[in-house]
Amino acid sequence: MQFKFKPNHWYMVAVALVVVLILNMLLLHLLHLQIHQRGEAVVQRVAKLPEDLRTQKNITAIAQQYKFEYIPNGQAMPDDATRFSSTGLSLALSHPQPYKKHAYIVIFFNILFVGLLAFFYRWWQVYRVRPKRFLPDNSVNMEESSALSAVDPRSVDNSLFKVFLLIRWTMKLDNTLDEKNHFAVAIHKQLPNTMKCSVKYLNSGALAVTFEQVAWGDVIELGKKLHEIMFRILRSLRADLSRSQVKVGGCFYQYEAEQANVYQLARAALEIANNNVWQHTHMMPLDKTHANAMQSSEDDFIRCIDNGQFVLFFQPLFGFEQQDIIQSEVLLRVRHAQLGLIAAKQFIPQLHSRNNLETLDKKIIQQAITILTKEPQKSNVSINIHIENWLDIDFIHWLTAVVREASEDKKLMFELSADEFYKYHQQINAQQLFFTGVNIALIIDHVESPLMVNTLRENQLISGIKLGYGLVHKVQHSSQQQKTIKQIVYQAKRLNIPVYAVGVETQLELDCLKSLGVHGAQGYYFAELLQQLELVRY
Repeated sequence: MQFKFKPNHWYMVAVALVVVLILNMLLLHLLHLQIHQRGEAVVQRVAKLPEDLRTQKNITAIAQQYKFEYIPNGQAMPDDATRFSSTGLSLALSHPQPYKKHAYIVIFFNILFVGLLAFFYRWWQVYRVRPKRFLPDNSVNMEESSALSAVDPRSVDNSLFKVFLLIRWTMKLDNTLDEKNHFAVAIHKQLPNTMKCSVKYLNSGALAVTFEQVAWGDVIELGKKLHEIMFRILRSLRADLSRSQVKVGGCFYQYEAEQANVYQLARAALEIANNNVWQHTHMMPLDKTHANAMQSSEDDFIRCIDNGQFVLFFQPLFGFEQQDIIQSEVLLRVRHAQLGLIAAKQFIPQLHSRNNLETLDKKIIQQAITILTKEPQKSNVSINIHIENWLDIDFIHWLTAVVREASEDKKLMFELSADEFYKYHQQINAQQLFFTGVNIALIIDHVESPLMVNTLRENQLISGIKLGYGLVHKVQHSSQQQKTIKQIVYQAKRLNIPVYAVGVETQLELDCLKSLGVHGAQGYYFAELLQQLELVRY
C-alpha cells in the first residue's frame, strides 16, 4: 500500500523545513557570536600589555590560547580572518568558520530539531483525536446526572493533594514588623476566598503555609503562585528585593503522613531551591514508598559514615597575590549502597538526630586531620560544621582537644554561612575563649549582601570572607553585583580580612573579580575536585 501525502501534509513539511532553517541560522549566529566574544577577549588582553611587550610573539601566544591565529599588519588577510577591535586596538585574527569547527554541534542540533518536530507532530495527531470530556446536558434528569457523575473522573477526590510549603528570604526586615500576622493577612488577601490555607512563622525564620484539597494539576502552579505572592509582599517592604532572594520548597501528598517526614521533605526541597540560581521553587512528592525510605535513610547515611564509606574531596582556593593554592575546602561524598556516590548537601537536610549530626562532623574532622598528618605539604583546609554542633559546648571541648593534638603548623578553618553567623553570633563569639592557643580560624561563606561590620569585628577568629555563588555568577554582566562586591571588599578591608570568591567558572568572571579587589577564588575554572583515594575504605 503506497502512502500519499495530503495537501495539508505538504504544508506541514514546508513549515517544518522553514523552522529548521531558521533554527540553523540562529545556531550559526550564536556560534559566530561566541567567536566574536573570544576575539574581543584577545584584543582586550593585548591592550592591557605595555607597549614594549606587544610583540608579535606575545600577541600570537595570547591568540593561540583562545584558538586564534594572529595575522600581523602588512600581511594579506586570508578568507577566514576577521579584524576585531576593542579599547582602541584592532587586531586581525584567523579562525575557522563556525560550521566547519563546530560541525558536530550543528549536526547534533539538527537531529534534535527534527526529532522535536516529529514529536510535536505526533503529539498533535494524538491531541486532535483525544476523547472529549462529557458535559451533562441540563435536560438530563437528576437520577441520570448522579449516575454519570459517579464515573466522572473529576468527581473523585483521589486526585486531591495536601500541600506543605516552606518559604525563606535572604533579606533583613524591620524588627518592629509582626511577621507572623503580617504575612498571614497579606497571603490570605492575595488568594481566592475558596482556597483555604494556614500560615505559620517558624523560629528558623521560614514561613510555613499549608493547603488542603489541591488538584493534581494545580500543585506545581501553587508553588510558583505563592513565590510570586511572597515576592510582591516582600517587595513592598524592601524595594531592592530580587526574585532570587525568595525561595520556596514544598511537599505534596495524598495519604496521612507524619509531619516530621513532610517537613523533612519540604526542607530538602527548599535546600535544592536555595542551591539553584535560577530555580526559585521546588516541589517534591511524598508517597508511601518514599516515606518508608525516608524513615531509614538517616540511619543508612550515618551507617555509611561509621563504616568509612565516604570520600573527601578538596576544592583548592587560589590566592591571586600568592599565585598558588592557599587553602582547600573539604567536600564530602557518601558512597550509599542504593543511591551511589551522593553529595553532602543532598542528605544533610534529612539529618535531624543530634547524635547523627555530631557523628558526621566528628568523622569528617578526624579524616581531615589524618590527611594533614600524612601529607604535611598539603595547604590549610576549611571544613563546614553544622550549626547545631558549633553551638554545642561539649562538641567545642572535643574539637579543641583534637586540634591541640594535631600538627601545630597546619591551621584548621571552619566555615559558617553568613545567615547562621549573624543569627547566632552572640553564642559563637562567646566560644572564642575555648580556642585560646588553638590553631583555628573561622570563614564566613555564602555572603551575598553587604557585611554587618560591627558584628564581625567582635569575633577575632574570622580570617576570611567567601562570596556566594549567586553574587559571583556572571558578575561581569551585572553592575549591581559588582557594586555589592566592591562594598564587601571595602568593608572587609576595614576588618583586615581577605575576600574570596566561590564558583568561578570563566575567565571573564575571574578578570572582573580581580578588578573589584577580591583576593582569591575557587571553582571549576581552576581545577576539578582533588580526591583522597588512599584514605577511603569500601
